Amino acid sequence: MNCDKLVDELLKKNPTIWVFGYGSLLWKPNFEHKSRRVGHIRGFVRRFWQGNTTYRGTPNEPGRVANLVESEGGIVWGVAFQVTGKEQVTKALDHLTNRECTNGGYTSLVTTFYPRDKNNCVPVLVFTATEDNPCYLGDADLPQMSKQIVTAKGHAGSNVEYVTKIADYVRNHIPEDNDEHLFDLDTKVRDDLKTKRLCSHLLMLHTSRH
Repeated sequence: MNCDKLVDELLKKNPTIWVFGYGSLLWKPNFEHKSRRVGHIRGFVRRFWQGNTTYRGTPNEPGRVANLVESEGGIVWGVAFQVTGKEQVTKALDHLTNRECTNGGYTSLVTTFYPRDKNNCVPVLVFTATEDNPCYLGDADLPQMSKQIVTAKGHAGSNVEYVTKIADYVRNHIPEDNDEHLFDLDTKVRDDLKTKRLCSHLLMLHTSRH
C-alpha cells in the first residue's frame, strides 16, 4: 500500500502502533518508542536485493539493503517497536515514511508479529521493497553482492557497516535466528574487505619503494 495512505489509516484506527524492524531499524530506529519485543513475522525471508543510492550508496555505485521476499514457510526475525500517543506516532511515521519510502524506495504493509515470549501476537507495520521500484537490484550470486557492498557508501555510512551491524545484532540479540543468507553474505563481505585492505596496503608499500 502507498505509504501515505497506510499512515492515514493507522492514525485513524489506533494511537498505538507496532513497527517491525529487520534491517537497520534493529540497531538504529531513530524514533521514540515505548517498548521493544524480539520476535518474527511469517511468510517472508530477508534478502539484500534492494538498491540504495542515498544512505548506503550513490547512483553510480548503489549499495544493497535488506528487503522482504515472499516465501511459503519463511520466517524473518527482528524487533517490534511499540509507539504510543498520537504525537509520537505521527513523528515516528513521518520519520519512517521519509527514511524508508521517500529516500529508500520502499512500500509498506501490515502483517502479524509473533513475539519470542509467546505473548499476544500484534499487527505490525513493515517496510519492504518490491521489484517495481527503480532502485531494485534483485538477486545475484554472493561474490557479486559482496563486491557491490564493499565498494558502496552513502551519506549514512558504508554499505559494509550496514550489513555487518545487522549480522552482529542478530548474533548477539536473536541467537535463535539462523539466517543463512545474512550470515553467508556477512562472512563474504568481511573476507573481501580484508582482502581489499591488504591489497591497498601492499600497493602503498610498492609505491613507496619506487
